[in-house]
Amino acid sequence: MKNGFLSIILHAHLPYVRHPEYDSFFEENWLFEAITECYIPLIGVLDRLFEDKVDYRLTLSLSPPLISMLHDELLIARYLKHLHKLIELSEKEVARTRNLPEYHKLARLYRRFFLATLSTFQNQYQCDLLSAFKKHQSVGNLELITSAATHGFLPALSVSETAVRNQVNIGVETFKANFGFAPTGFWLPECAYYPGLETTLTKAGIKYFFVDTHAIMAASEAPRHGVYAPLDCGNGVTAFGRDPESSKQVWSSKEGYPGDYDYREYYSDIGFDLDLDYLAPYILDGKTRINTGIKYHRVTGEDRPKQIYQPATALAKARQNAQDFIDKRQLQIEHLSSIMDRPPIIVAPGK
Repeated sequence: MKNGFLSIILHAHLPYVRHPEYDSFFEENWLFEAITECYIPLIGVLDRLFEDKVDYRLTLSLSPPLISMLHDELLIARYLKHLHKLIELSEKEVARTRNLPEYHKLARLYRRFFLATLSTFQNQYQCDLLSAFKKHQSVGNLELITSAATHGFLPALSVSETAVRNQVNIGVETFKANFGFAPTGFWLPECAYYPGLETTLTKAGIKYFFVDTHAIMAASEAPRHGVYAPLDCGNGVTAFGRDPESSKQVWSSKEGYPGDYDYREYYSDIGFDLDLDYLAPYILDGKTRINTGIKYHRVTGEDRPKQIYQPATALAKARQNAQDFIDKRQLQIEHLSSIMDRPPIIVAPGK
């Protein structure tokens, strides 16, 4: 008998940022950045796990706005243009930093990364990332679920039963139209629940959903096992609550991993550091500074000059932190299993 389970749930969502009335639109960069730095790298991890025959299990929630944008011909064309500009900019950076060895090494890394991203997107998956996720769902390792139509905050919308019903039903139908099957799981936007929502979910064919910790702990009948066992809503739908301990490790910049000094500093980007004339072809309207994705510094620490980013050191630290995360979950499960009459399940959601 297993002592317990760790359930890792990833949620992918972006607001709908398609604006054909503009040649370029600032918010579209959110989508392009997420594709480049989140979705394609995630697909790369899933591909390697599949090739290495690793029998993993992972749940991924794809929101309806994101599903629609990943399948949109205009946004796909604009993303390809964006990638080609990044490759061009990285080429310029390779030339600019040729007498700055540490920066030059990173510039070359970015050039390789953008070229590999283009190859994966265009050649391996023919610009269709949904097909990549569907491939991994079909072999049984990846569980795909969805969320509300516009990612609306459902407790606020609950003043209108019709609004909530449409959010849920359109979300499910959007998923079915793009993947060819119905989702059984549902990510509540912001993990926010209100009493009665389970009725709408079950009518839409949903079997389970995810909520924040307090939604379980503040239930009308105190849950015997807290967030470490699924909560039956009494109508065939099950609620899973967020584990606060694992969430703190993943999310907190003070007590968790994100603030580690060896990791890349997101806010130090050449889009804000270099000469505007040099950057003009690669930023919004040629004069509005934005993130380019080329970042040369590590977190370093508060009130200290930013040090150069060292990818090998960051990778070693990521492995160390991943092992620490698993070790702590094992200790947590050992403790919980000693005081529970069933194997505990630790739900670790992230986005």
